[in-house]
Amino acid sequence: MNYNCIIKKSFINKQSMLTMKSLLMKVSMSCIMVIALAITSCAQQQKKEEKLTSKEQTNQVVLQTVKMPVNGMVCSACQSNVKKTIKSVDGVTDVEVNLEKKFAVFTFDPKKVKIEQVQKAVTDKGFEAGKPQEVKQ
Repeated sequence: MNYNCIIKKSFINKQSMLTMKSLLMKVSMSCIMVIALAITSCAQQQKKEEKLTSKEQTNQVVLQTVKMPVNGMVCSACQSNVKKTIKSVDGVTDVEVNLEKKFAVFTFDPKKVKIEQVQKAVTDKGFEAGKPQEVKQ
């Protein structure tokens, strides 16, 4: 029997096993690192989303709608002029003007504009802006 051949085969098998173990360890560690990075990334993304949600909640705009009498309108050009004037005020988002009933309904952001500013803008155009009443939504 050739012991030299058996020893070489045994040595090669042990060396192959060590190489396989080493490779398996490297692959396992790589997988663990990828999983750890994925978990960390997900946690960071969730924190970002929570921050955005809380910012969105604090930035929510509370709009107010009022109905304001407007005297002095006699034609559709007057109606259009009043609508354009109210709409041009920064903070006003929606305007409807009724010529027949002589009033304007507008929606605005009270943090950006006061009702008095809208009244003044209408009055400066030659119309008489009355006392606004809040419209229940």
